Amino acid sequence: MIGLLIISHSAEIARGVKSLAEQMTRGQVRIAAAGGTLDGELGTSIDRITVALGEMTNVSEVLALVDMGSAVMSAEMALELSGLPHRISAAPLVEGALVAAVELMRPDASLEAVAAAAEKALDAKGIAPIATTAPPDPAPVSAAPAPQEPGITLELTNKDGLHMRPAKEFVATAGRFSATIRVRNLDRSGQPEANAKSLIDLLKIAARAGHRVHVRAEGADADSALQALSDLIANRFGEPPAT
Repeated sequence: MIGLLIISHSAEIARGVKSLAEQMTRGQVRIAAAGGTLDGELGTSIDRITVALGEMTNVSEVLALVDMGSAVMSAEMALELSGLPHRISAAPLVEGALVAAVELMRPDASLEAVAAAAEKALDAKGIAPIATTAPPDPAPVSAAPAPQEPGITLELTNKDGLHMRPAKEFVATAGRFSATIRVRNLDRSGQPEANAKSLIDLLKIAARAGHRVHVRAEGADADSALQALSDLIANRFGEPPAT
């Protein structure tokens, strides 16, 4: 049986989406929710996700839906530890959960088919996207910076990498400077370079503990910006050492 796991930075949102999906399926689908941190703050928790996985009995596979990029990191770690075959979906959280829940009621449901259906969930709104001129194809992202590329490479040594709170502090620190600051996750070569002053942009690079990030800055105060961000990461964003 395939279980549906709802992960949000908000415990209330996770519970609400779970309740909505359960009303659609009336107990026919295994659904669990994990939201917020252990101390009740906004964020995600590997421990909470692990507990939620344990609540889904007789589940052999898991489809996880998440709300933002840093939730992917927590989901990946918890699901890898569980040993269950799984897929983390790019579907919108609410619409995707409803579509996935309904698809899971089918006796022939497969993980791949349910995930594919969930990722098309927004089509059900029937709203045409705003027409835009397609941007040029981006330049290929290299796995490591070229030797001449300016900037610094730093390793994330705090417990959960750039999850919500550290990412917020990173953005706030970058925002103190006029320099243009860009960040790349060297351990996820497929991720685009991020604007260090955009929280959404930064969460997209999904930088976990142990990942190396390359930070480059251009502008009058670029050196000061790089030093401040280097200090922030070196001090683990004020978090205690990982155990």
